[in-house]
Amino acid sequence: MLRILAIIVLVLTPCAVPAQDASRVVIASFTTSVEDQDAGVKTNLRLACSRLDGYVIGPKGAFSFNEAVGEGSAQNGFAFGRVLYREGAVYEPGGGLCQVSTTLFNAFLLAGFHILERHRHLQPVSYAPLGLDATIKYGKKDLRMRNPFSQRFMIETLLTDQSLTIALKSDQTLAYRYEIVTEEEDVEVPILDSSRSVRQGMSIYVNRRRYEGNRLMETGTLYRDYYPPVYVK
Repeated sequence: MLRILAIIVLVLTPCAVPAQDASRVVIASFTTSVEDQDAGVKTNLRLACSRLDGYVIGPKGAFSFNEAVGEGSAQNGFAFGRVLYREGAVYEPGGGLCQVSTTLFNAFLLAGFHILERHRHLQPVSYAPLGLDATIKYGKKDLRMRNPFSQRFMIETLLTDQSLTIALKSDQTLAYRYEIVTEEEDVEVPILDSSRSVRQGMSIYVNRRRYEGNRLMETGTLYRDYYPPVYVK
């Protein structure tokens, strides 16, 4: 039986426009916390941001995270950082890049971009709501998005000791604004070992609303994520 657990709404967040960039307007931005990240991860965040900052996506153009940032390897300048796998966390070069791809992914969603390729983590992450993460693995998993508009966008990054903010700017405003709404449903399945604590399976539906001013024009489901049940340690 499906049961709605929560509805989460993400809205556009304003971002200050530097004086030298006053001709561009912020279309969308998203922020994640980095306070609990280790030094290696913060090094990788800083390097990835330096490669994304100022990146331009042309009208009707496509974006690839792996092409823009490159492989998360030691040879490419990345430090060892924490990476989340199904079995748990390990430390390897490029750890933390998924937080950058996730932060950017949410900015893309709020700007109305179309998803070409996106993958979820095998486990929930701490820095993004369920269903709104985007993991990458060079050569295997990428974050690819398409600009559906006839205007170009520029990526702007801001990394502090507390947070990572990624904004999408353009030369003009859009005719519409967007909100992302997620609906969480638990999916109860038979459990073999009833003596252990279990987190039931969850389905996450990610929907996008398009507004003209304050008038809702359209609502559509972008995708569904499913997290299978797991035993809680």
